[in-house]
Amino acid sequence: MNDALSILGTGSYLPEQRVDVRRAMAGRSERERDRVLAYGYTTVCVEPELYPGDMGLVAARRALEQARVDVRDVRMVVFTSIHRHGHRRMWSPASWLQERLGCVNALPFNVHQGCNAQLLLLDVAADVLKGRPGGGEAVLVVAADRFSDSAFDRFTGDYGIVYGDGAAAAVITASNGWGWRVRGVHSVSEPSLEGLHRDDRPVAETSDGLTAEHDMRAAKRAFLTRHGRDVLGERTRAAVASVRGALLPGGDTDGLRAVVYPNLGRPLLESSYFPELPGGADRSLWSFGATVGHLGTADQIAGLDAWTHRTGPVPGERVLLIGAGAGFTWTGMLLERERTPTGLLTRPPAQ
Repeated sequence: MNDALSILGTGSYLPEQRVDVRRAMAGRSERERDRVLAYGYTTVCVEPELYPGDMGLVAARRALEQARVDVRDVRMVVFTSIHRHGHRRMWSPASWLQERLGCVNALPFNVHQGCNAQLLLLDVAADVLKGRPGGGEAVLVVAADRFSDSAFDRFTGDYGIVYGDGAAAAVITASNGWGWRVRGVHSVSEPSLEGLHRDDRPVAETSDGLTAEHDMRAAKRAFLTRHGRDVLGERTRAAVASVRGALLPGGDTDGLRAVVYPNLGRPLLESSYFPELPGGADRSLWSFGATVGHLGTADQIAGLDAWTHRTGPVPGERVLLIGAGAGFTWTGMLLERERTPTGLLTRPPAQ
């Protein structure tokens, strides 16, 4: 059994087009405008052409290039998302990526498990890789979502969040090397919260029902009315505290330079996340999240990728990734910077 785990490469695709949130809300009701502006976002990424699979392919190629792994050694290609991929419902984005990337020995998986899916699958991949002999195999986990040209309103479809388009990919392997050494992973599941995203009863699929299908506010209102407005915040704080206890025992923050949170609105972060982890807002990447929006399943790896290229962390420095998603699940992953191949991080942040 091999206990060494490293994320050898990350890649992202963030659209150049940014939509100003204040301008986008100018034509809405005063109540909606004030509500959304209070979230704190300034701009969000909007992709006018590429669909999730195409964005994911760009991110995956960048991650594989950085990782310098033989694509024949990739054993799993995982695609995660929360929204539609733009093709027939039975289509498999993971198989499409596998073929385009030449990962002929991989098994493809499509995972729809809320916004925590990419981190959750990196946790699963870590267990899979640790149980296999040797250290040359890798798993590619890709996240991509696009909310343009759909019945989902990225600004008002949810509470406390504005959604952006983008993709991110990570290559994890059971070996020591450059990139990020995985120092620990901890996931928490709270299935009592699954009703936050479920209607009281199933409904038939109709062309007239698309807008209602994407109205997450209605389901959340009903759930919180039944179970109390504080239940999600209480469970979230408990889950984040569990992650802190598992990955930062005794308050060990040596070398911890940043905490990459979900790109939620500022009030949600301040109420349920910042108080539970070292450094709060000061160690967060809020300045990044506030300009790109909540990228579905891609927040953490996209944030890590951008931050790594911008700051150039040195060996020994640590980053904590925190993910959360419908179901409900939370995942924390503690990473430590290892050596970097010469010239690998000299290019500007991936767009």
